[in-house]
Amino acid sequence: MILNFFKLTLLPLLFFGLQMPAFAATCSCAGAPLLTSIDTSAAEKGQLFISYASEFHQISDLVSGSDNVRDETERDRHSFSQVLSASYALTDRWAVSALVSYVKHSRTIGSSLLGGTSTSGIGDSVVLARYTPLFITPFSRHELSLGLGVRIPTGDDDFGSGFIVSEDMQPSTGAIGKILWTSYSYAFDQAATLQFNASANHTSNEENDRKYAFGDEFNFAFGVSQSIGAKFGYSAALRYRTTRSDRRFGFTIPNTGGEWLDFVPAVQYAFNDRVKLGLSGRIPLARDLNGVLQFTTSYSYGFSLAYGF
Repeated sequence: MILNFFKLTLLPLLFFGLQMPAFAATCSCAGAPLLTSIDTSAAEKGQLFISYASEFHQISDLVSGSDNVRDETERDRHSFSQVLSASYALTDRWAVSALVSYVKHSRTIGSSLLGGTSTSGIGDSVVLARYTPLFITPFSRHELSLGLGVRIPTGDDDFGSGFIVSEDMQPSTGAIGKILWTSYSYAFDQAATLQFNASANHTSNEENDRKYAFGDEFNFAFGVSQSIGAKFGYSAALRYRTTRSDRRFGFTIPNTGGEWLDFVPAVQYAFNDRVKLGLSGRIPLARDLNGVLQFTTSYSYGFSLAYGF
């Protein structure tokens, strides 16, 4: 119900925004927050920003469609991802961003005698080129950025000795992903202390060497952000995510893909003009998942530290 309301009333705003302007977010397999962690701060020619971000995902909710189901297996699943990213402004309008990720997955089934499974390693990387035709200035309250990127399988996608663990437990997807990205911001005041932000991105996933393809993914987020003095800031956003079902050898994998609607609050503290610290969370509001049963995110929280040169 909530997801249908969101699509019918708010998604038209996205397409309006794509004709004018729009913003970003994306996950790789099993929770690495790739595009959501990439630093896109560089705006003036020669600026360089480097950031570190980490995010913990608790993935233990068992869902049938949009309903929570009691898990009799006492399963515990979580992932912890770390991302190092850099963003450099080639000109006042063109910039390039890149990141590399490190992912750890853990899964324990309480009713099983086999114990837990844990995997870790270098995950996927992303390279994103951005063009910004509109900036927020004292004379303009609009900012628009457009981007093209690629997700590169730089890590291990055949983890396991003796037997290979499932794709959702692998550090890397093992396949190229093609990314379309856009973001838009509107300043409510001349000082741009209060802003409306919207973002969208689409990732088209190819098959890996085992002929497995993660479902193509679309993300749309919108919300507000505000600076409080020179040190503090906060943001609050809604994020809608939809993915197609995964495929192997071209055939649909049951119980994969669906739709999610999350609330994403965040706070930021600036130690000075160069160093900023951020904390964020993700709270599920609604989901409508494919198949009979799926495990999905119960909650997540993240930390980021950015340094500008």
